[in-house]
Amino acid sequence: MIEIKSYPAKNGDAFLVKASNPPFAMLVDGGYAETFQRYIKPDLENLAASGHALDVVVATHVDADHISGLLSFFRLNGPAQAPAIIPVGKVLHNSLRSLVVPTEGDITMRPDDLALLRDIRLGGCAQPEAAILEVQGISARQGSSLAQLLSIGNYQWNMHDGTIPIGGGGLVDLRLPQGRISFLGPTKARLDALKNWWILEMRRLGFVGSLGNLDDVFEFLCAHEVGDAGEQMLASSEADLAVAHVPDNSVTNGSSISFVVEIEGRRLLFLGDSWADDNTAALMANGTSVFDAVKVAHHGSARNTSLDLLKFVDSPHFFISTNGDSHGHPDFPVLKAIVDRPASFCRALHFNYSTPASRKLRTYQSKAHAGFAVKEEETDWIAINGPTPL
Repeated sequence: MIEIKSYPAKNGDAFLVKASNPPFAMLVDGGYAETFQRYIKPDLENLAASGHALDVVVATHVDADHISGLLSFFRLNGPAQAPAIIPVGKVLHNSLRSLVVPTEGDITMRPDDLALLRDIRLGGCAQPEAAILEVQGISARQGSSLAQLLSIGNYQWNMHDGTIPIGGGGLVDLRLPQGRISFLGPTKARLDALKNWWILEMRRLGFVGSLGNLDDVFEFLCAHEVGDAGEQMLASSEADLAVAHVPDNSVTNGSSISFVVEIEGRRLLFLGDSWADDNTAALMANGTSVFDAVKVAHHGSARNTSLDLLKFVDSPHFFISTNGDSHGHPDFPVLKAIVDRPASFCRALHFNYSTPASRKLRTYQSKAHAGFAVKEEETDWIAINGPTPL
């Protein structure tokens, strides 16, 4: 049996997937630090107590609402060879070292470069507690990025040391004893765009030194990328998705890992915050596909789901993760478009919070008279069974 848990991660993402035959567990993103401490950590401790490992951890991209909880996890878990919480098999994460070949040898930086980097780090993610650092022997400088934690913890990262990217001409799939993960994205163009944006941002800030080994600065700047203001206007839109969909232009969202997990004969689609056009192109070759579960892209934003994408994606289970803060997600045009299509089975839309859009959907009538169920505040385990015929 396959089960999925969507954690209350505020406006972020955090999912745990587990299968029973054979045993398998995968953590997809970690929400915020509070998400990990209050909700994810007890589940991982219970898994470990029953003899399970965390086979795969995926950091889809470096936005703070996805990666902060993973920082807390790896800080506390310590080295891979002696984990404090749970053994971890493989980690999938694109960081700076996945995009830029580090310069060999020491590079002498100007004093103002060092001051600039220090200021950026001080303004970044909160440092772990001194007691934790002392026990694990991790300095604040090393512990300030997920990349550094994975490196010094000697985790198997992108099947090696993190220098091979997920997607973008790097890894296209991952074979597991229990099944397979196939990566839809990001494309090389998206990873190149992220790299180029980051380099330009560093130069704009006045940095002229070597770009290698600056993972903490990379994560901080990417997590604080400023997008345009167009998305906020979509939250209350009554328009159909054909009108409401304006393609995302966030370079960090474009770099998001999207993938299909095949376990126990089930196929689960996780779209992170990725771009609709990229996923459409990746899925088009196989035609329309009914997945056993779909994690809707970017918290149900109309910028990351299009009518073209929905031509190739359907499922009896759609997961939408957000409390509606910041951008007013999910956008109602996305929810309408999901349920307005004909189907021979009943769709369940799983929300980890109740939002204005989910409440509005309760009273909505599908244009195709398709059956659907609105499941709000679902933060417990959900069994992924086959489609329920109408």
